Amino acid sequence: MAISIGKLVLVFIFLILSVEMPSCLAKEYVVGDKRGWSPGVDYHPWAYGKSFRVGDVLHFFYTPKVIDVASVDISSYALCDSTIKTFYKDNSGQTSITLEKSGPYYFISTNKEGCFTGLKLELHVL
Repeated sequence: MAISIGKLVLVFIFLILSVEMPSCLAKEYVVGDKRGWSPGVDYHPWAYGKSFRVGDVLHFFYTPKVIDVASVDISSYALCDSTIKTFYKDNSGQTSITLEKSGPYYFISTNKEGCFTGLKLELHVL
């Protein structure tokens, strides 16, 4: 049974579109909305109800060199201790992070006092 060239072209176009579509649908989020990444903000309600997906981008805005943001593992998140496992850290005041894979993500301030006063975020990417 032969497959026509037209059908092969359609299948090829469908495959390309299915690979490229997620990046077209990516959303951008400002963490904490107007309050940004700052102490005293509860980020659980901010993240609740959002459907984070691979390709989405998180924008953290904060006071540079005073506050920072670090992507960490679950132990670092739970203990507010960035010395356990930190994947990425920035203190520029404007940090953008693309969610590159599905699963949990954990962010904290490496300043323990900042972390304990709310500078921590857990989210799950579909």
